[in-house]
Amino acid sequence: MQAPRVPHYLAALHVLRYLKTQPALGILLHNDPSLSLLAYCDADWAACSHTRKSVTGYVVSLGPTLISWKSKKQQTVSLSSAEAEYRSMRRLVAELAWLSRLLHELTVDNVTPIPLKCDSKAAIYIAKNPVFHERTKHIDLDCHFVRQQLMDGLVSLTHVSTTSRLADILTKPLPGSSHHSILGKLGVSDPPI
Repeated sequence: MQAPRVPHYLAALHVLRYLKTQPALGILLHNDPSLSLLAYCDADWAACSHTRKSVTGYVVSLGPTLISWKSKKQQTVSLSSAEAEYRSMRRLVAELAWLSRLLHELTVDNVTPIPLKCDSKAAIYIAKNPVFHERTKHIDLDCHFVRQQLMDGLVSLTHVSTTSRLADILTKPLPGSSHHSILGKLGVSDPPI
């Protein structure tokens, strides 16, 4: 917002064109008696080409109904995708703590443990293994080490798509088919006739 440029204007036009073609799109609220929470988190590591900050995204559903979602640029630069994913997971856990307290006040009990789905095995390992926390202080050294090994030709990196994760829609651009598929899974659709 401080220094808009032509690419920002073009992106805004793209969003407006999309909204114009989908004026009735909304979240369908189900009357399903299930009051179980389900959460997905994701991060797009170093998504911003100017600051190299990652983008955090998460979605939370109560039964089949989407009730909470967020997409936001992280405040600091993550030195690894695991660190970015872990920060995303941390934001989601804070939201889930608030939601579980809210549901408890509304006399809805037994919502815990809440299934949290994350596409990063490293972030899950950090969360489950308290011994590993000591080593996360040096994650920047690990990043430099891996980069050096990559440059030396010791390792080769291959991208693996995670399109089955519902939070992907909030963190990265998706092809039209994946975009519409995830919208359907989230319950975002045209109103029933």
